[in-house]
Amino acid sequence: MVDTIPLEHVGIRTTAETFEPTIRLYTEVFGWRVIEERPSTGPHDRLAFISDGRGGAFEVFVSSRTTGCIEHPAHLAFAVPFDDFPALAERLNQAGVTLDPPFINEVGDRIAFFSDPAGNRAQIIGRLKALPSRTG
Repeated sequence: MVDTIPLEHVGIRTTAETFEPTIRLYTEVFGWRVIEERPSTGPHDRLAFISDGRGGAFEVFVSSRTTGCIEHPAHLAFAVPFDDFPALAERLNQAGVTLDPPFINEVGDRIAFFSDPAGNRAQIIGRLKALPSRTG
């Protein structure tokens, strides 16, 4: 067995009504793609895996459950180089996403939070310096 167990994916919940808009946001604005969609018997048991093609993946699923799920202040984070932050913020605005007021953190990164169509909290970060490699 390996010493370190890698994170395969993070699950985010939606409602039947917000499932498609949530998939569209991450595929159309962030460039992710659906890598697997499980067969369903109706709108209340949908499940899809989406990926950035570089190791990041979400399981997007329909759930009415309110306990045992990630709640605020937990969030998803999408990082771009510092100078690309305004363009990403504009892409989100064009997609109808309302960003919280952007701010600069203690190390100088640009940050803004938002809620996806299902209400999951997420943030965009314009990094001055990328985080260390996840592979090393």
